Amino acid sequence: MRQYAAFISYSHADTATVRWLHQKIETYRLPRALVGTDSAFGPVPRRLPPVFRDRDELPASGDLGQELRAALAAARCLIVVCSPRGARSRWVNEEVLSFKRLHGEGRVLALIVAGEPGDPATECFPPALRWRIGADGALSDVPAEPIASDVRPGKDGRRLAALKLIAALADVRLDSLVRRDVARRQRRLMWITAASVAVALVTVGLAVYAEGQRRVAERQRRLADRSLEFLIGTFNIANPATENPRTITALTVLTRASRGARAELADEPAVGARLLRATGEIYANLGLPREAERDLRAALARLPASGEQRALTELRLVRVAFDRGDAAAARRAIAAAAAAVPPRARYAAALTASLVEARGQANVLSGDYAAAVRDLAEAARRREALDGDQREALGGVWMNEAITLVRLHRYAEADPLFSRAVATYAAKFGVDHVLTARALQNRAFADFENGHVAAAQRRMAQVLRIYDHVLEQDHPTVAAARILMGRIRTANRDYDGAVGDLDRAAAIYRRLYGPAAPAVGDANFYAAEAESGAGRTNAALRRVDATRSIYDSAYAATDPDQVELRLLRARVLAGGGRVAAAAAACDDALALQRRIDPADTALATARAGCVPGK
Repeated sequence: MRQYAAFISYSHADTATVRWLHQKIETYRLPRALVGTDSAFGPVPRRLPPVFRDRDELPASGDLGQELRAALAAARCLIVVCSPRGARSRWVNEEVLSFKRLHGEGRVLALIVAGEPGDPATECFPPALRWRIGADGALSDVPAEPIASDVRPGKDGRRLAALKLIAALADVRLDSLVRRDVARRQRRLMWITAASVAVALVTVGLAVYAEGQRRVAERQRRLADRSLEFLIGTFNIANPATENPRTITALTVLTRASRGARAELADEPAVGARLLRATGEIYANLGLPREAERDLRAALARLPASGEQRALTELRLVRVAFDRGDAAAARRAIAAAAAAVPPRARYAAALTASLVEARGQANVLSGDYAAAVRDLAEAARRREALDGDQREALGGVWMNEAITLVRLHRYAEADPLFSRAVATYAAKFGVDHVLTARALQNRAFADFENGHVAAAQRRMAQVLRIYDHVLEQDHPTVAAARILMGRIRTANRDYDGAVGDLDRAAAIYRRLYGPAAPAVGDANFYAAEAESGAGRTNAALRRVDATRSIYDSAYAATDPDQVELRLLRARVLAGGGRVAAAAAACDDALALQRRIDPADTALATARAGCVPGK
């Protein structure tokens, strides 16, 4: 009979957690120092035996069946995945009861994923886990005290919870596994840091060789060594064996690095500038523009008035301004970056191409799309004339130029640029890559805007398949793709499919940013259109109301999105035959638009489009 390290008992609502736990246990390698030592299950192996988890539903009779009973008998331990759904599952309760009858109480382990033990409203322990069994094999009134790991927010966290369960399955001390895990993570961080600095050193060395400046090489070597020392110090974590890993986040380490670079390196401006530019870029990538600008400006304060590093830092500030939608700040940073580049510098051509591209993006932000197309086309020509592999940068320029052409409704000119961007990214990174998928997503949006909804839906299906391979399903990029797919399905009259995609996008945004995030409102906005198209007027109005409560807290009363939301309400009411209410909602929207822009020339004809027939 095959032996199992554990039998996992769970509700199918917790399948995602079970998949993670199953993979973690079966791939975990025990420390070499423990292999061969005595345990209750014999010599400790390098890897644990397989884990059994059942995927079939419990038969209506409540009988577990011969195969499950045999697996329970062959398992060292039972792991009960505890949640309110699991606590109510007759299947889970029967498996716990059967295991206790076979092996007793001591080898039953609990993993709490949701709910609260002992709380009648959110009880997560099934009855057979809460109570001991008597001599007759039935549950008694004596409380049980199962060993529990806890992955709920603020508790053990996944890493520590898994180590607790593995220690019980292997019958080894938890601290032996924790020490090895901490040492392994610290070594990995050290190697990553060392590898990153090594790449920087190689790059610096090549530049120094080209210029023939031995003294520059020595200065850069000291800079890299000092940067490495500083970064290694940043990764020092107090008491890592017991600290909750959920509190040791990338943002925690980033904040330490930022604070240290600003406070501790005042007498080493080159090191401080290099590190602050790096932390600024990371903050920007995390969507934290205020912190990004703070560190980038602190880096500028440590840099000379001209040179490549100053120009690159100013260009990073341009991107921060773009993210904020601040065209004026972007233009100021572009001018400052241009002033920092000596015309005859070896890096002038590459930086000038970047500056021309940034100027084009600033024109997009200002609404001057024709000028933006000219700038982006020039940026692409400059990139093509540069030495080295420019494919990634060229793909980005072509894609931005194509998107701008779509804004001008010049779809025939945009399409070949999208094709070049997709082909370039696929050649450099492969088809299953985020950049390739984003280029395809932008092309799908162009198809959608041009009325080619069938082609748009085919492309978005490919995009979502790529994201499924390369991104976590809670990634905001996936949510944005789901919103576009939902809009496309609405245009194709697949209203139920559209609502499904849009609800999945809203769920991701809620988990990432909270229920009041504007992105949640955007998903509800488009879902209301789908509900209305399906003839579900009341459901659509409920979504409009939910969106308005979010927009009212996130945006000013005169924000243009408030007008769009009122126009949506009018369209929903009109689609439901409530003409008088639709007309009132339309008038409300147009009154707000007059407050925002009294000179809007479209106001005269807007009411006819808002309420057809009026």
